[in-house]
Amino acid sequence: MNDSYTLTIPDTVRASGMSRSRVYTLLNEGELQAIRVGRRTLVLNSSLREFIDRQPRAIINRSPAGVAA
Repeated sequence: MNDSYTLTIPDTVRASGMSRSRVYTLLNEGELQAIRVGRRTLVLNSSLREFIDRQPRAIINRSPAGVAA
């Protein structure tokens, strides 16, 4: 992930793998924090990292080839 203090919306989308709409939803819900600089919305990198850290870990069970799950 980018080491800068803030991320633009497109950078947040690329860094997180979330859609632009999801990023704006999380901003509106207060799950991500951002600042405004002129017309630009900049997401705090620390806020994105904390959000990702709060998410449950995925458990992926892979079956061996040829064995039905």
